[in-house]
Amino acid sequence: MSEYRPDLRHRARRIQRSIRAAAIDQLTHEEVARSARTYPITLLCPDWHDARNVGAAFRLADAAGLAGLVLSGSTPTPPHPKIARTARSTVRAVPYEVITDPLQYIETARRQGKLILGLEITSQSTSLFTYRLPHDREILLLAGTESSGLSAPLLAACDATVHLPMHGQNTSMNVAAALGAAVYLLLMQLQ
Repeated sequence: MSEYRPDLRHRARRIQRSIRAAAIDQLTHEEVARSARTYPITLLCPDWHDARNVGAAFRLADAAGLAGLVLSGSTPTPPHPKIARTARSTVRAVPYEVITDPLQYIETARRQGKLILGLEITSQSTSLFTYRLPHDREILLLAGTESSGLSAPLLAACDATVHLPMHGQNTSMNVAAALGAAVYLLLMQLQ
């Protein structure tokens, strides 16, 4: 029996060495290939409560190459320590504006030909797994408050509503997480 154990240890070490030799190396920030592409999606964040979600929206907009962010109503705005901590340096890189009236902003965007798309589960919403974007329009993507989603007036102002399918007990996700998933599903169609 004692002769067998060293053989197992030897095999284990040999397997560990081969795993290390075939290891996938994580890239540094400098090694990551970057595209200078900007996608025609602007995020509208009305009446968000948590500054960390706003920071996450800045990180998302930067990572995904979005056109920018629009912060409205009671949504926390830079400079804010929690936004800065979550956003890292992306507040300096992502174009953003702060507005008071999201409905007026939506109407202006509509006159400019933008598609007004609400991220919300509604009686009329389409799953982002099956929704097809028109490829000839810029998009204004609305994501509502953490507690109650998009208000009735904002929903009424949308050209369409889309949702992420929910397969668990909850019927919603954190707004920043949902926005991240939604944006990348939309970007898949813009490739």
